Amino acid sequence: MGQLGTHRNLTKWEKTVSNETILIVEDDPVVIKILETQFRAAGYKVVAAHSSAEAIRSTVTQQPDLMILDLTLIDGVAVNGLIDGLSLLEWLRRMLPEARFPVIIHTASTAPDLEERTRPFGVRGIFRKGEPIKQLVEAVRLALDKREAA
Repeated sequence: MGQLGTHRNLTKWEKTVSNETILIVEDDPVVIKILETQFRAAGYKVVAAHSSAEAIRSTVTQQPDLMILDLTLIDGVAVNGLIDGLSLLEWLRRMLPEARFPVIIHTASTAPDLEERTRPFGVRGIFRKGEPIKQLVEAVRLALDKREAA
């Protein structure tokens, strides 16, 4: 995954000093709670969106530094034709200039073409639900560091 500098050896209880905001777009409240807890413990500000509409609103109002996106986001109601996380990401990239932040996919999908389908939208990583959250936290730090270096 590459070098993560001083952030590599953090335990889940140690905090970094960060003013960066992570937008978590996930329809499962249990998963949101777990991710919120871990990213707050790592020192990030966390904004949770349970639907496409909330994700759009949070992108505009909170201007996150990075998004963690569930691909199988099920709103129950399609907003602007957005039926899942990938269509939401496509819409954000096309319609909102403020949506140029890095995106990491967090999904249960095992589709073999997932990387190919997400590549056009600048996805920085794909993590399967059930993998160690520590790896996701490290990938977020790496993506944010790369963004800052660019």
